[in-house]
Amino acid sequence: MKDGPDYILASREGLYIVNHKRWRRVADGYFFGVTVKGSDIYCFKTVARPDALADGNSGSIVRYKYRDGELTGPELLVSGLDHNCHQVDFFDGAFFVVDTHNQRILEFDKQWQIAKSHQLLPPAISDGPDYAHLNSFLGVDDSIYIMFHNKSRGLTSEIIEFDRGFRERRRLVLGSAGCHDIVRLEDGHLLYCESFKGCLARDDGLAFAVDDLYTRGLAVGEDEIAVGSSSFGRRVARVLLPGFVTFLDRAYQRIARLYVPAAPTQIRRLDGADLSLSRPH
Repeated sequence: MKDGPDYILASREGLYIVNHKRWRRVADGYFFGVTVKGSDIYCFKTVARPDALADGNSGSIVRYKYRDGELTGPELLVSGLDHNCHQVDFFDGAFFVVDTHNQRILEFDKQWQIAKSHQLLPPAISDGPDYAHLNSFLGVDDSIYIMFHNKSRGLTSEIIEFDRGFRERRRLVLGSAGCHDIVRLEDGHLLYCESFKGCLARDDGLAFAVDDLYTRGLAVGEDEIAVGSSSFGRRVARVLLPGFVTFLDRAYQRIARLYVPAAPTQIRRLDGADLSLSRPH
């Protein structure tokens, strides 16, 4: 299609439907994680406030229905989560939430009850020396990959591969701190946003420049890649920052670029043909 496929983009300014040429805001609110299952969209949503380090259980999981280009909802599925959760996704019959502030992964059953809490690191003070800022989740086959941002720990980021019981299999040390998003490509390599460098990078050391901004939000289809970027500011100012979505072909050459009036926090392809989604679904 001439405008490219449609994507759902989460931000602190709402949900947007975007493609190569246009954006459309379809829901107001303060969103981080978003995932797609069939024609339903599931989101982590919290209150729009700048003091993101404050304590609070204002986080929720909501579901929207996307039909004929229109979004309806939200339907509240879970409430009382920490306000600083990040990515969400379905995998292996469960729904997973990256509970960033509490350094754990929450696993929900089909009745939207917490089935398990996987404490990957001890609780720590936000932005303190023991705070890893877990931000990204990907399940593929029998592996689960988690991104450890690590800037507050004074370390470069790591992608840690776990088995289904969250026993560590391997640890990949990345090229810089502050990375986001994980995609396992068809050849088994991992692609991620090397955020502070404004690029995409692979686990074999290859890197692809996107722009001079902060890359975050990544979706990979058979023919193209969508990656978000924005200026990077203090937490109190992030709700005011605009952003971009850059569309690349699978050779990492730019094919389109779209301005959006919000900084992307996550991007998913609406047709589900997206390697950023955990699989099998």
